[in-house]
This record gives sequence, C-alpha cells and structure tokens, in this order.
Amino acid sequence: MRALQLKVVVTAITVVAVFCITALISASVFHDHHHRKVFVGSVGIVASVAMYCSPLVVVKRVITTKSVEFMPFYLSFFSFVSSVLWLAYGLLGHDLVLASPNLVGCPIGILQLVLYCKYRNNGVSEEPAKWELEKNNNNNNNNINDDDKTKQLQPVIDDININGKC
Repeated sequence: MRALQLKVVVTAITVVAVFCITALISASVFHDHHHRKVFVGSVGIVASVAMYCSPLVVVKRVITTKSVEFMPFYLSFFSFVSSVLWLAYGLLGHDLVLASPNLVGCPIGILQLVLYCKYRNNGVSEEPAKWELEKNNNNNNNNINDDDKTKQLQPVIDDININGKC
C-alpha cells in the first residue's frame, strides 16, 4: 500500500512540475502570443497522445491473459467516442492541432473495443506467473489453513438472493 501511495505522489509531483516548467518556459522564452500558443499547444498534444496511449499497457495484459477484467468497457468506449467527436470537430474547424492527437486516439480506441469484443466472454483469469507465485507462497506459508485458501478463490455476490429477491 505504501508503494502505491508513493507512486501517486510521484505522479502528482511530476504533473505539477511539467505544468510549472511549461508556464515558466512560455513566460520567459517566448515574448509574443503566437509562439507561446504554439509551444503550450505542442505540450498539450504530447500530453493528449500520452493519455490516449496509456491503455496500451492494459492491452498487453488483456492479450496475455485473454481476459478483459483489467480493461473497463465504459472507459474504452467513451474514450473512443470522445476521440471521434474531437477529431470531427477539429477537422470541420480546420484545426489540425486539435485533430492530431485524436487521430492517434481513434485507432487505439478501436483496438480496445475490438479486444473487448474478442475476449469479453472469457472468464476471469490471472496471469500464469502470478498464479504460480501465489501457489508457491501458499504452499510455503503454514499459517494459512485450507478454509482461508478456498475463501480467496470464491466469487462474491452482494445483496442478491438465488430466487431473485433482495
């Protein structure tokens, strides 16, 4: 848990630092509005492309495990819809700065949706290496009894009765 908190703090500090550096460079190096606009727009394009490419890490895991449990459908779907709409808006307004990152986002969104359609019916699966590691740790750890092991592998159903009554 501590490692996750550290990762969040480092990421937040990095984002604030990039913003501050962009503002400082824009204010001190560029003295006219046009060059400032182009510089900040270029940084924005890089950030947008990075945002659209970030799910590629999950795409690798989806292909490896043949399961979409790590890739939320609505995030993929609305990212694709947003990318298509902003691409259309940028092209209709003849604004390539606005359309260019979405030209990257559309194919990545299509890839995510195709993978979701392909692997959506597969059950929940874990990565083989992780499963073997957990199995080895459980065999080596004598403090966990057999009841705790089976509880970890059972699905949890909240507030649903078998007869459909709550």
